[in-house]
Amino acid sequence: MSRTQSPTTKRSKSNATRATIAKRATKPVTDAQPMRLVPSPTFDVDNLNFDHRPKPRADDLPPRPPRKARTPTRCTVGYAFYEAEPGRPHSQRIPSVRLRGLWLEQLGFAVGCKLQITARAGELVVTVVEC
Repeated sequence: MSRTQSPTTKRSKSNATRATIAKRATKPVTDAQPMRLVPSPTFDVDNLNFDHRPKPRADDLPPRPPRKARTPTRCTVGYAFYEAEPGRPHSQRIPSVRLRGLWLEQLGFAVGCKLQITARAGELVVTVVEC
């Protein structure tokens, strides 16, 4: 069973025909007129009114609730470095623990207090000596 094309079906053009048409279409423009460029209107960068929303004042904002100091229940032992001694090629990593936060002050560890640290196996006890 052979198919016959309907008379309204378009045939694709060959590549040679397409190239010929493309060459004809790219003629150099001979009657080019000078174009006048109009600069865009200038505007003041400090006074942009397109996005002018009133900034909320501190009086209009609701007061924040006082911050809750969360006592950490876990932390990870990090490390610091001892500088390499003469004759040693690399610095040495040493264990390091850093505690900081508002919760320290609420527990009596104010800035400038002297601390006593008692170390036992797997346990550090930090006590305020004088404030």
